[in-house]
Amino acid sequence: MKHLALLVMSVLPFTFFIGCGDINTTKEQPAANAGKDAAAVETTSEKPGLHEPGAFEDPTVCSHCHREICEEWSRSMHANAWTDKWYQPDYIQAHQETDGATDLLCGACHAPIAARTGQLPPADGSKFDATSRRGISCDFCHTVTGIEQMYNMGHVSTPGNVKNGPRGDGKSLYHEVKYSELHTKAEFCGSCHMVIHPTTGVHIIDTWDDWKNNEYGKQGVTCQDCHMTPTPGVGKNPGRSALMGKKRENRAFHGFIGGSSYVQDELGNHKQAEMSREFLRAAAEVKLADNVMDDGTLELKVDVHNVGAGHKIPTGTTYIRIMWLQVEVTDSAGKVVYSSGHIDNKNHVDPDAVFFRVLFRDAEGNLTGKSWRAHGIGYDRRIPANGMDSETYRIALPGKGEYKATTRLMYRSMTQQSLDDIAKRTGETLPPVVSVEMAAAQTTVKL
Repeated sequence: MKHLALLVMSVLPFTFFIGCGDINTTKEQPAANAGKDAAAVETTSEKPGLHEPGAFEDPTVCSHCHREICEEWSRSMHANAWTDKWYQPDYIQAHQETDGATDLLCGACHAPIAARTGQLPPADGSKFDATSRRGISCDFCHTVTGIEQMYNMGHVSTPGNVKNGPRGDGKSLYHEVKYSELHTKAEFCGSCHMVIHPTTGVHIIDTWDDWKNNEYGKQGVTCQDCHMTPTPGVGKNPGRSALMGKKRENRAFHGFIGGSSYVQDELGNHKQAEMSREFLRAAAEVKLADNVMDDGTLELKVDVHNVGAGHKIPTGTTYIRIMWLQVEVTDSAGKVVYSSGHIDNKNHVDPDAVFFRVLFRDAEGNLTGKSWRAHGIGYDRRIPANGMDSETYRIALPGKGEYKATTRLMYRSMTQQSLDDIAKRTGETLPPVVSVEMAAAQTTVKL
């Protein structure tokens, strides 16, 4: 850990996204270790460095003119990146297990202003000013002037009177407005959504690299196209960026919608939570094929298609998130004759279910959902963009008659085991995690 600590001290842009996972939820063989080389990107002449506390504007200042945008941002996961009570317990656990080596690795993305103004560490945030506590906020993003590296929060930010954005034709009495090509590109997002373990080379998060190498990336459909619109897919959001600004055919939506409906609901952001569910439901389709064998065995083939996401599903912190198949077969009287992937009375998912997710392998070869312990990839089963994965269930039917098979693709932004572990460590009981049905299909068969 001393080597890791020295590395952290010398390289500010590094960051981790950390989290827990229920490690007893997979049956597949380990996948190959991810590559260690980060994607190459042109660097800027300006190197990242520490700025004075107060160098960045508080979002409250921005809200005077950019009221609607700030309102959207305030309910985003970006705004809650540091104060998120689901993130903090793992952040502190990583700090304790690594003697503080992960303080900047994680905190540089969840609290980028604090990391760049010398207010982080300490890990408890006790030195943070109000602006630093606002997570990934307006003035950090709109003073980004370059990308030092395409992984581990490699943004170069230059706070000051010049605010960079995707147009540059606006007018402001308070600050200068400058066009930034970088703000129109996926690289702007990718530098944070691509995380590589600095000592083992394991790809902790691979969303940007995944996007870059699939059809969405090759066709130039960017992160902003989908995640800065309030509806799934590439859409339009007419409006004004500022109170006195030009009326635009499309104004970037700053809610940054993803799959975090559970957290959004618990934060009281119910509109954003429903948007998240819409995104999840638009991402996948389930198709069934059935065949009843002479011996009364039902062969149920389940195809899961990624039809709407510009990356694998799930993506991001996939060692926390889970997607799985829930299969149920009932007879003509409604009696359940087969069940897989259902929830038990402690809110845990059937451990024998078919899971789509990532788990790491630690130094002892054990599966783990703790990113700072990652020495390799132990399990990786996800659905690629425009791709499909199949699972065939062989179910012994109990006798003659008609049966209905129902298959659901389910999603959780974290496992219940993660929350149980937090309660054991901290004494704080977080609300039970809620499942989202992404897609479903039914078929009727006769024996």
